[in-house]
Amino acid sequence: MRKISKSLLDRMLTGDLQNLFEYIKSDRDLRLEVRSEGDAFVYYRKGKALGIKKLEVDKKYGNVPATSLAVSEPRKYFNQIKTSIDTWLLNKKRRNEFDTQQNVAISNQNYNDKYIVLDMEYRFEQSMIKKEERKKAATFDLLGIDKASERIVFFEVKRGINALNGKSGIESHIKDFEEYMLGKHSEVFRKNLMKDVENIIQDKTKLSLLENINFLNAFNEKDPDLVFIFHPEKDSEIEIFSSKLKNQKYSKFMLVNGDNYKLN
Repeated sequence: MRKISKSLLDRMLTGDLQNLFEYIKSDRDLRLEVRSEGDAFVYYRKGKALGIKKLEVDKKYGNVPATSLAVSEPRKYFNQIKTSIDTWLLNKKRRNEFDTQQNVAISNQNYNDKYIVLDMEYRFEQSMIKKEERKKAATFDLLGIDKASERIVFFEVKRGINALNGKSGIESHIKDFEEYMLGKHSEVFRKNLMKDVENIIQDKTKLSLLENINFLNAFNEKDPDLVFIFHPEKDSEIEIFSSKLKNQKYSKFMLVNGDNYKLN
């Protein structure tokens, strides 16, 4: 389950990681997410910039700084890891989609927003299911809530018309969503989802990353929703995207217009 351990929360709020955490909160380019095994990760442009519990970073980004620097000089550490991730992303064709995803998450955080993004890169917990029956793990771009409809929402972000096809296309996301929500182990997945949402809200409220959301019971009574977020690279793509969704069971989508990432 996704839950930050009490010891790590204490370290970030009042202990040896307090300065690190305060810097993370102050830097709009960074986003902290609740993770399993009591951990929390920091993301930059969808890249894992730091695992806080063990102070670790993925060496795939190349010239990465020593993670001890994150504690002693967090600004210096994150400036260096941002450069490493930026360089690494230069060879990734979908890097613009990563930016859209994180900007949507950052721009939909306030209590007065219609949608509140709770998590990036959400993956369902499957430890309660027999290994031979577990679903091949799928990751959802964003997990959030729709305050108006009182539903949990999975968001899939698409940047440009070329992102609609292939193994990460619309049909693939719909299939994954239905397997979790309607498949053989849907009862387990739904229960785990609700617990994760509850834990994420509790932890982020304690860390002052979210304002308290006190109507969780309502979300347990309604089916989660799937919404596609489309960030067109040119206006002519909007009609193509809309047409592609018309014949789908889940046809909800929202547009990101320019640099406005607020969801309405």
